[in-house]
Amino acid sequence: MGPPRLLRGLLPLPQLLSADAWLPCSSRLQLLLSHSHYSRLTLRWPSCADAFKLLLALLLVSAALAEVRYIASSSMAPTLRPADRAVAEKITYLFRRPSIGDIVFFRVPTALQNHGINKDVVFIKRILATPGDFIEVRQGQLIVNGVALKERYTASHASYTMEAMRLPEGHVFVMGDNRNNSCDSRAWGPLPVSNIIGRYMMSFTRTSIQ
Repeated sequence: MGPPRLLRGLLPLPQLLSADAWLPCSSRLQLLLSHSHYSRLTLRWPSCADAFKLLLALLLVSAALAEVRYIASSSMAPTLRPADRAVAEKITYLFRRPSIGDIVFFRVPTALQNHGINKDVVFIKRILATPGDFIEVRQGQLIVNGVALKERYTASHASYTMEAMRLPEGHVFVMGDNRNNSCDSRAWGPLPVSNIIGRYMMSFTRTSIQ
């Protein structure tokens, strides 16, 4: 049997809980909260302003790490098709340089801006040569540093020629996988690495998100 109610208020909290250990859990919780020390505990929910600030911070962080881009042309077919959504991540190139085979999103170079294309337009192409590399095309075969690349990702029946050239420092050579329908480094020259926004990570079709 527990101590009289009058004595319970004089007992320390541990003894009080021990004495009423036979009470149901809900009753013990009420008893605990009625004690003068714990009765001051309250739950504080964030205000609307705080919640908005948190949401804004999360959006800014996510935008700094990745973004979704709309594929507007068939220049990267069959890898990417018009109306696909492609995700560009912005982390990889903080730790390594762009390399051959990477698909990258980039701001259009100055040569295209001089022909009336808005500087905010973003292209997506595949890197096929990096700074210091020799690149050429012989009889429809792409050759980098004397090695013929096996390009299983290109659209069929690609026909184009290109004289040998060496890439300057700070530049990469990019082309679309649909070589017969792509405005790329063959037309406007090597791309400055500083123009690269991010690396292609994944894509999804419009029907898959409906």
